[in-house]
Amino acid sequence: MSRSGQQVVRFGTGHLLATGVTVVAWLVTGDPVAAVDRREPERSLAVIDEEFAAAAQDLVRRCRQEDGAELEPLITAWELPTAEGQQFAFRIPATVEQPSCIDTVQERSIWNDFLAARRARAAAVFAHAVWAAGSHDRLPGRGADRQSGAPARVPLPQQSSEAIRLVFLALRDDPDHARAREAIGWVRRGDRWEWPAAARRLDRGEAYDPSFGWMPKSRLARYQEGERLVGGRWVRGDDDEPPEDIRHGRQFNSDHWEIVSTAGEEATGHLATTLEATRLVWLQIYGGFALEPADLERRLGGRGRLLPQTPHSAILCGSRDQYVKELHQLEPRIDVSDGIYWQPTRTIWCFAALEISGIATVRHEATHQLFAESRPDVMRMRGVSGSRCGFWAVEAAAVYAESIAETPFGWTLGGRDQGRGPAARQLIEDGFFIPLAELASLGREDFQADERLAQLYDQSGGLADFFMNASSGRYREPFLEYLVRIYSGTADPDTLFRLCRRSAPELDAEYREFITVAPRAE
Repeated sequence: MSRSGQQVVRFGTGHLLATGVTVVAWLVTGDPVAAVDRREPERSLAVIDEEFAAAAQDLVRRCRQEDGAELEPLITAWELPTAEGQQFAFRIPATVEQPSCIDTVQERSIWNDFLAARRARAAAVFAHAVWAAGSHDRLPGRGADRQSGAPARVPLPQQSSEAIRLVFLALRDDPDHARAREAIGWVRRGDRWEWPAAARRLDRGEAYDPSFGWMPKSRLARYQEGERLVGGRWVRGDDDEPPEDIRHGRQFNSDHWEIVSTAGEEATGHLATTLEATRLVWLQIYGGFALEPADLERRLGGRGRLLPQTPHSAILCGSRDQYVKELHQLEPRIDVSDGIYWQPTRTIWCFAALEISGIATVRHEATHQLFAESRPDVMRMRGVSGSRCGFWAVEAAAVYAESIAETPFGWTLGGRDQGRGPAARQLIEDGFFIPLAELASLGREDFQADERLAQLYDQSGGLADFFMNASSGRYREPFLEYLVRIYSGTADPDTLFRLCRRSAPELDAEYREFITVAPRAE
């Protein structure tokens, strides 16, 4: 990202790792996984999709015969585009709502049959998710990757990322699939699915407004009428002066963040919306990081229990000047950054300039926060993850989140023409390349002190896209496991190569070929 024509560096994580108790809501504990049927479902995913396509075609025919013209585009637009070289993440509604255009018996019948076809596909896809989650039993365990003679066909037999992808694919078709919802961590309130923190607030009589966050209904009503509660007294909204500093900042509570802000209500609400969307995307792309494979199998089998959750922390300054002033003593080079996840206090800092580049910054820093605060073993660590080696991957995972692009169904991530992909390709064309063996040996201090830092960030972004999407995601599981080991302090400079069952030069060659292939024209 750039500011005034200069490269802006995101610092990522702070210098120390403080103790804390924040964990994502769907980490689990429980008894060992009971014996389950681990046979692969008889109907393949391709066959399941073909059956749904046939049902959808029949529904389109009925729309044309039974005066359902307004429903036809909803049905034909439901199928997803081909995910070539990208990953998808989905918006999952709290409940299924009938379209307002339905006003006849025939249209209602078509709509109900459309939902039934979606539910049937969701059930079949979820069965594949359960099967994929059970594949971890063929993995000898962390540390055993050093052994020789490991099978070369599949780098890692565990399929946590694939299982989670399939769970969310099922939820897109059927947002009321109870086992899929509960496996991810939602709870039911009436006919809606809510995150546990939101459900507790609802139980206490609170309500949510995108501009003001969660608050008691009586207070929210006065806010919506133009009043503001300042220093214990109610004032007119136009008499409410912006806070002078963060110590007097206003509190905004979203489902998973407590935000202190000196910015305006629109900017604060926008930050909250961006953070919550980033978390939902993170769960779909990196959710396997938070769970051991056996824990994921427990979740999909309906076992285990949710661990307590405390909210994440974020601070939104009203201006860049205030952002620099507040953080200069903590990080002398803060003026070249757009945002930072400060690990000692587990807090995202940013300022109110959420144009496109600002949104990418928030997604980048939120990704750092979600990784750092999602596993108890990482929370207990002292020191910054990647301090000894492999720090590039910590940044690469966050840079990858910069490629998030909104779509009608949710978001896409990755793609050689998205995020840092074009810059990474340009580096190769310019003759710049840092071999993976060298990159993997760098700890945080060496990485951030390197005079080639801007290029290292761009190459790391290209590498993230490679490890997540090359060869239909062949290296996705090894890269996720590599991140686990970096964050938990158990990685060494050769860990990634052992997990991928590839030498460093082999991966170098594959990456160079991957990144230099021009993206397909739309």
